[in-house]
Amino acid sequence: MIPFFSIIFYLIASPISYNIYFANLHSHTEFSDGQGTPAEAFTYARDSAKIDILALTDHTNYLTENTYQYIKAIANRYTENGRFLALNGQEFGNLSDFGHVSIFDAESLCPVQTPDLAETYRWVNQHQLITQFNHPREGDFNYLTYDFTGDEYCSTIEVVNGSGDYTVLNEQMYLLALANGWHIAPVANQDNHRKKWGDATTTEGAIPLTGIWAESLTKTEIINALLNRRVYAMEVKPKTDRIRLKDFSVDNVIMGSTYRTSNPVVYIHFEVVAETGFSQIYLYKNGIIYDSVSTQSRDSIIWYRSDSTGNAYYFIKGIQLDGDQFWSAPIWVEYQPRINNLVISPNPLKTTSKIIISLSTPKPWPIFQIFKITGEKVYDTSTFVHPLIIKTQFILSWNGSDQTGKTLPNGVYLVCVKFNSGESFKAKIAIER
Repeated sequence: MIPFFSIIFYLIASPISYNIYFANLHSHTEFSDGQGTPAEAFTYARDSAKIDILALTDHTNYLTENTYQYIKAIANRYTENGRFLALNGQEFGNLSDFGHVSIFDAESLCPVQTPDLAETYRWVNQHQLITQFNHPREGDFNYLTYDFTGDEYCSTIEVVNGSGDYTVLNEQMYLLALANGWHIAPVANQDNHRKKWGDATTTEGAIPLTGIWAESLTKTEIINALLNRRVYAMEVKPKTDRIRLKDFSVDNVIMGSTYRTSNPVVYIHFEVVAETGFSQIYLYKNGIIYDSVSTQSRDSIIWYRSDSTGNAYYFIKGIQLDGDQFWSAPIWVEYQPRINNLVISPNPLKTTSKIIISLSTPKPWPIFQIFKITGEKVYDTSTFVHPLIIKTQFILSWNGSDQTGKTLPNGVYLVCVKFNSGESFKAKIAIER
């Protein structure tokens, strides 16, 4: 295992340019099995709880199309770009069937029969609706069996749900979903049934919230952030505390992304700040704690790590001094071995041959060199010629002459292509005139 760098850096500007917004993405009103009106809920979340986003997700089976459209109208009325997003949703499903999901910003109520999970996936995919797995229990969603149709828009899963006596922690279900192949991110929500939308506390006295990275506080940008899994889950206390995950990236590819690379080593970075300090932060790789660091109670942590490349997903989990936790979205790394093909065509050379080097990523000009089998260099492009570049292909046309233009005799020669990174590729070419 490659160890963490021994130096922890502080007060370094994060490369991530997104703003962080705080949300409660699962709540109810008297329109289903909660308390209070939609207007009361949005007002409380904005003015008392002081969060940026509240989603009302009353149960579909309680709603009519008219009441659903009424809640949507109230959400539109309370949305103020840059200040507060009132998000309309619905909690669909039956606990005796496959469980509950929240579906956000749909035009209408979901018409699917609640036992039909596959059709639910198809419906949200067809309508391109962000969907969240709510309070998953063992066996829910067909044991979270991977579904290709559902994977694109079922983008989040609750690792913390509820408040008061019905608080549920679901970290193991998050790990199961990832192990099964879902591209999914963790959220923490209050599932309010007794008002206090945005600052209701768990049985441990913590407030579940979801952090969202977005360019601006608008519905379009927040929906885009949820789709791209730029979210993280947290518990906070006191009410004023906020865990600000300012960066989590691999080679500057941010959380929620799938990163395809041919690099032999990747560099992992994160930065997190909170009012309450941290006791421990863990790096998970493929669902298992891969490394950890004691943060010595500091409330601002910047961390770097290198790791050898392979197919893997990474996420981080932190624990504050007061026991509150946070979980980041993963970054999925797909290792694609570098394609390094040195091709000579035609070979043997009769009049002219093309020497072609193909790379997986663009690079600066290489040097083409040709040697006799005895080792004597007869041709070198470093001083007088650049080959034609076509995307990631470098092409040299060679007529079998040496550096002075003199025709070389028939025989076998060694071709060497060198890059300033130190990489080199070799092949043989025959001249037969």
